[in-house]
Amino acid sequence: MTKVKHHFTNKSNNTCLPTSKAIIYNEVMSDNTLTNGLISRLAELNKKGFSKTEMARVAGVSKQAVSSWFKTGRISKSSALAIADAAGVSVPWLLGEDVGEKDGLKPDEQRLLELYRQLPEEEQQNMLRIVSLRLKELDELYAKYMGRRIKGDTE
Repeated sequence: MTKVKHHFTNKSNNTCLPTSKAIIYNEVMSDNTLTNGLISRLAELNKKGFSKTEMARVAGVSKQAVSSWFKTGRISKSSALAIADAAGVSVPWLLGEDVGEKDGLKPDEQRLLELYRQLPEEEQQNMLRIVSLRLKELDELYAKYMGRRIKGDTE
């Protein structure tokens, strides 16, 4: 399967089940949306040939636990990560968020990554240095002008 780096969206939060296992859920989702989103994505993976038995093996849980995911729409964080890795999908996608199946990136981020990957390796490294320097410049400007503003406000 494809190796996927998991990117949780800014809106993803962790909550805990009574068993103290973390579940992941988006703050704008109602419980019903979360349940339906996870269940539909699990069902989609199941239709593509990822059996419940295989899900249980990959996540290190019982078949009954997997059946519970399909009924309740709740999954532990570790199980979600394991299933997403094995299926080659992102965790936000698995949880029903409106993101790309493979990467969980926004369209602008996908485009930037596509352009970056077209560059020769040396140019990729140059781009990383340029972006790092620009962020450093912005941090310095922010510190300089915010420092003046704070000092100016007290005078």
